[in-house]
Formats: sequence, C-alpha cells, structure tokens
Amino acid sequence: MKVIMIYGSANDQAFMQPGKDYLEKENVEYEEHVLSAHRNLPELIEFLDSLKGTKAVLLAIAGLAAALPGVVGVKTDLPVIGVPVPGGPLNGVDALLSISQLPGGVPVTTVGLHSKAGLNACMCAHRILKF
Repeated sequence: MKVIMIYGSANDQAFMQPGKDYLEKENVEYEEHVLSAHRNLPELIEFLDSLKGTKAVLLAIAGLAAALPGVVGVKTDLPVIGVPVPGGPLNGVDALLSISQLPGGVPVTTVGLHSKAGLNACMCAHRILKF
C-alpha cells in the first residue's frame, strides 16, 4: 500500500515537500509522476489503467484549472485527494473551486488552499492506508 502523487506540472513538486517529509518520517511508501490532464492525457489514462489491483491512495496535485483531480477521479476506483496549488492570477482559488465543485459521480476529496495543503493531503492519505 502506498501513496501515489500525480502532478499536473513538475513545477508543483516543491509544494509537496512537507508532505513527502511526513511520509518519509512515517515510513510510508510513495511514488511521484508528472502527468498533465492537458498535455499528457493518453499517458495519464494508460498509467491509471496500469494501477488496477494496486492498493494506493492517489494525490492529484494541480493548479489553475486543476483538471487533473477530476480526470483521475473518473478513471480509477482508488481514493483520490485533490491538492490545489497556490499560483496564477487567482492564487489557487480557481484550482480549489475546480476540485471541490466536481459533479456528482466523481468522488474526489480536497484539502484546503494554503502552504501546508500537501502535508494535510499526505497525512490524510496515510490515515486512509491504515484501514
């Protein structure tokens, strides 16, 4: 069982450092992938299809329009936590709203929009994995 972080952009990886530090301290296995829902959709879908039978919690980390969490939520049966990244003209509010307002049938949760959002997402994923 592990945490799989999927980034919409490699630029978002530093934002997740507090969460990665937490997972390492708690000895939780994790892996990272950069797969944009806009730029790498076929590769993203192929990756998600490859996860069938995997026990994991997915973190979909994205800013701006934040399409990634919704696409991930539609294409997998695994738990998905959307992580909005501050940035852009609305400082991440657009990402938070994109994730938190997904339509019915797309079960994606989200964390708040602040500097420790990545930490909260990793802590939440760890708790889910304990079940």
